[in-house]
Amino acid sequence: MRWVVLGFLFLLSVLNYTDKSVLGLAAEPIMSELNLSYDQFGLVGSSFFAAYAVGSIVLGTLTYRFNSKYLLMMIATGWTISLASAYFVETLPHLILLRVVLGFFEGSTLGFCLVHLARWFTSAQRGVATAIMTSGTTVGTYLAAPILVMGITNLGWQHTFAMLGVASFAWALFFFFMRDEPKQPLVEDVKSLASNKEVPFKYILKVLFNPYVLSILVIGFVSMWITTWVLTWAPTYLTQIVGLKQQSMSLIFAGMGIAGTVFAICAGKFTDVLFKKNKSLIKSYDRVLVTVLLVGAASYAMTTIVSSPVLACIFLGVGLIMNTSLLPLNAAIKTLIIPKNLVGSVTGISLAIASMAGIIGPWITGYLITLAGDDVRSGFNAGVLVIVSLYIVSAIVLLATRKLKITATEKEDASRAAEEDQMNLDIVVEQ
Repeated sequence: MRWVVLGFLFLLSVLNYTDKSVLGLAAEPIMSELNLSYDQFGLVGSSFFAAYAVGSIVLGTLTYRFNSKYLLMMIATGWTISLASAYFVETLPHLILLRVVLGFFEGSTLGFCLVHLARWFTSAQRGVATAIMTSGTTVGTYLAAPILVMGITNLGWQHTFAMLGVASFAWALFFFFMRDEPKQPLVEDVKSLASNKEVPFKYILKVLFNPYVLSILVIGFVSMWITTWVLTWAPTYLTQIVGLKQQSMSLIFAGMGIAGTVFAICAGKFTDVLFKKNKSLIKSYDRVLVTVLLVGAASYAMTTIVSSPVLACIFLGVGLIMNTSLLPLNAAIKTLIIPKNLVGSVTGISLAIASMAGIIGPWITGYLITLAGDDVRSGFNAGVLVIVSLYIVSAIVLLATRKLKITATEKEDASRAAEEDQMNLDIVVEQ
């Protein structure tokens, strides 16, 4: 049953990021039909993430009181309402309103999914489970691109938006018949993780201001910055800078998505193996995260140097593949280092902070392109160099805080240590 539940969460992630990516894929017809400039279109992307930030906090805290199953159904229905309103969009404010409503209901998606996933998978299983779940974001961003482009080209962007709304409603309807949680409670192998504890809601600020938790928030911010760049500007980059045709661009996107999905799941499984073997986040998640950040930084940096379309696609692809693994690794860590009754709330707040990247990122890239005038390539390169800098900063912050994680309380740690010492003493006496 848990794998069926994971399948539903995967499908929701697909729909979540398909809804996000459809705007970027429909950029040219929308900008042409509504007569929008680059910076105005960037504003549309930013408005989505402004509402996303509000929804992350307002809806994310509901997991402290309400069942995650019904919260997931609620947001899926909200997506349906917002996407169906595409038929009424005739001006820039109308388009912004549509994206604001959608952003509000999408803001808490990851938090709700993580809370629900933690009900079905133990800490030693969550790396690969989270990777599978969040690989839906890659499918929604990349693999769905050819289908969306076909729909936008043949049916129009309004019909394509509405069809996505129908899919969200169908998901909510079928998910209603799933169990809330497993029949047997989960048994954890690693007892010292903060995720095994429950703490009063009043301690949420203490959790948030833990140095390591802050470093995870920084990585979430960077991941969101790159994700919004991909959703808003990558299609335009591949067509106008690299020189690909629209359909070729969608196929390249799909190829990157397939590679990213496979890599993310393999990285999740590899991290689970390391964690199960070492019982250490430093020797598992932290090492993998730092490697991903540094490889991603190098790859994005190379796209600003090479002139060959093939090399540009290769380095951009490697960078995007690294980014696809950031989300599941970052999400899985949250379920391990945060007290389990605060995962939804903290994830909501962290997504709100990350959404700031979604608000300013698309606009800054659009501004840099506009500022570059006729030299559009240099404008895009400037935006990419911002990404490189953010990657490097996040790796440094993670390395600096990796030994400052939340585990159990000091009292619980002392009690557990005493029990282990007594156990060792009993063994010696018996011998």
